[in-house]
Amino acid sequence: MKLKVNPLFFAFILVLVLLGQGLNFLFVFAALLIHETGHAVVARLRGFVLKNVTLMPYGAMMSADENFDKTSGILVGLAGPAFNLLASLILLGVWWLFPSIYGYTRFFLFANLSLALFNLLPAYPLDGSRIILAASKNKLRAIKVLRALGIVFSVLLLAGFIVSFFFAINFSLGIMAVFLFYGAAFSAKDETYLHVLSASTKNYALGVEKKTVKISADAPLVRYFHHTSAMSETTFEIVDSAGSTVKALNEEDVKKLAIANKLSKSFNKIEKSQF
Repeated sequence: MKLKVNPLFFAFILVLVLLGQGLNFLFVFAALLIHETGHAVVARLRGFVLKNVTLMPYGAMMSADENFDKTSGILVGLAGPAFNLLASLILLGVWWLFPSIYGYTRFFLFANLSLALFNLLPAYPLDGSRIILAASKNKLRAIKVLRALGIVFSVLLLAGFIVSFFFAINFSLGIMAVFLFYGAAFSAKDETYLHVLSASTKNYALGVEKKTVKISADAPLVRYFHHTSAMSETTFEIVDSAGSTVKALNEEDVKKLAIANKLSKSFNKIEKSQF
């Protein structure tokens, strides 16, 4: 598994160091490692291997070699916050045995609790959105709503950051706002949520219809996924402005194009970019 670090994470470190909170950074980093260990352990138990983990200020973006099934997606999404809550409970037990360390380690409790609760928000790209996506039947519609919520929450956090200027400046709110907005508006293509781009798992027990859809070569890739479902196998005939077929693609072909390119790109633009 490759570990990557987003520039926003370095910005978070810099803010803590400049504020003289170097020890608190270590606590935050430890809480992040606990969080991602939870995801990795449960993913492994479910038979998946995480390929990349990109550290962000309040979580991480992950990608696996395969798409998670519904149950695995929910369990892996819950695992990170659950591990942080477990770490908080253990710390409370340690305080009960050794109360003298409370003053030195209380920020570690705050780091674990805030990381767990923040990530359970139903906003892309947080764990809460992963759980909802895993349980959602219409993933394309769900991710649109979750990304919109991510932007809304980022605006609210930014507003909280601005208000804090009149009391005690809370830089964490500002960094969380940037992180959430970045994840919602400019999502990395190589992450766990790529399963949204996959054609739905086919329900052969109920019967699957084979169908052909003619679609313009100038249509964005996202439009293709409106024609996929568990009840059909779709072949896409890409046509030019005159209606003549220029290429035929199956659902797997479209998925590969979507993984390698932005969903806003059309088949024509992808073909031109290759030459």
